[in-house]
Amino acid sequence: MDRILILMSAPDFLDAQTALYSAKENASNPAVLSFGVMLENEPDEESQALMSALGNIQFLCPETDAWRSMPELWQGESHVLMAHPAMRFTAGWDKALFKALRACPDTDDGANVLTGCLPVREDPLDAVCPVGADAFTVDGELTFRHGTPLKYTTGMERGPFLHPDFAFASAGFFRQMAEGNEDPLFLQAFGSGWRLYTLSDPIIRLVWDMPVLPCRISPENPLCEDFAKVFGVDFRTGSLSAQSRRGMVNEELNFRLKVPLRVRLQERLRLWKQQRRQAAGKAPQPLCVTLCTSDMPAETLRWLKRLASLRNLPLLAYADPMQLRRMTDFLPNVMEFKPRYMMDVPVDAPQLLQKLSKAAILAKARDRELTHSHYIWLDADCVQVPYYPGAAFRFDQVCTDRIMMAMVNGEPDPSMFCVPDKLILTLAREMEARCLTFLNQRGDLPMEADLWKLIIREHPEWFQLVVYPVRQQLFTRLTTDPE
Repeated sequence: MDRILILMSAPDFLDAQTALYSAKENASNPAVLSFGVMLENEPDEESQALMSALGNIQFLCPETDAWRSMPELWQGESHVLMAHPAMRFTAGWDKALFKALRACPDTDDGANVLTGCLPVREDPLDAVCPVGADAFTVDGELTFRHGTPLKYTTGMERGPFLHPDFAFASAGFFRQMAEGNEDPLFLQAFGSGWRLYTLSDPIIRLVWDMPVLPCRISPENPLCEDFAKVFGVDFRTGSLSAQSRRGMVNEELNFRLKVPLRVRLQERLRLWKQQRRQAAGKAPQPLCVTLCTSDMPAETLRWLKRLASLRNLPLLAYADPMQLRRMTDFLPNVMEFKPRYMMDVPVDAPQLLQKLSKAAILAKARDRELTHSHYIWLDADCVQVPYYPGAAFRFDQVCTDRIMMAMVNGEPDPSMFCVPDKLILTLAREMEARCLTFLNQRGDLPMEADLWKLIIREHPEWFQLVVYPVRQQLFTRLTTDPE
């Protein structure tokens, strides 16, 4: 019988208690579980009694690195789960982990590891994300981010990085990592032939997020060249591939989706009700607008194609003449973009001017189509989630009598915003006037975020600001029901 050793580090046992009891109470077979806990502080009598109630448990104190200490706590279990006090487990999680591990490709040698960024319980997507690369800092450190959420995806997505607080694999993997060098765990795993896969179902959720700490790797490391060839992370030049930022090898975004029948029926019913309300004039009738430029990266184009696959999203795309024919292959509603659609500012900075002219472009879309109640700007790559193509969107959750925009860490996120018809011309004129003032007083244009902060500060009554932890999450309001 396969047994599981759950490893966890915590300041005190009481900090780990809820997570460990959640694991035991929700396991389909609690008898196969054993526990190894690294504690900063010696447990008192009460804590020791609670620990004994768990069953087969050992602890080390003072706390040591759980990855290095694994052999001291291992009692011959076939598999190990690296866990965290923030975790809460769903019923049957142990069977689900074994099933997911067996679903990984190339199971003959058993050299597969499950990992990923688990969702917090309040996550509107409720999806596991791969660990993605974020950027190289000026000091040469590699930082990490949540990669592409795996919503309704089937199959396992291989990725380059390991989450150090969540991993499930055979005990051999953990024993090998315990004997490793000072390289980051993901690089050690790569060098030893282990393949990292993202758990596709959220069978474990978090009470709070577990960030992955930055790491530094010498470009002279002999593994770096091969790692760059497979995953596109070049430690010598500090460049990152689109796949590494998404946290997966999958280059073409050809996700296999399996949407539950319950969800498909629910979305079909919601769409029918929405169409009836729109016909009766009781529901918003928005138009989504985006811009496709000739210098658009291939990665942005891939996400735009997925955006265009959402059948119930009313989408108008403006495209450069060079992109126009290319866009019509997958987007039915495409119009040629002309420079006069941008704000009238005498400056030769087309890329910055395009970013500053989003409201002006929405105003041009309004001139063309006057029947809409709201105009929603979408950056071409602002939706980086594999949504169900037949989803019915909850437009009434972003279409209000004010401009809805997301705020992230105190900064406006203009990758998506929704403007009611009555404010679109006013907003476009105000933004153009502010840009002209900047140009006359300072000799240059403001950055996009600075312009939005100025408009928000001077006209707070125009805005309904929604706080999100990361960028590009406002779209989730269209796909999730209100609490």
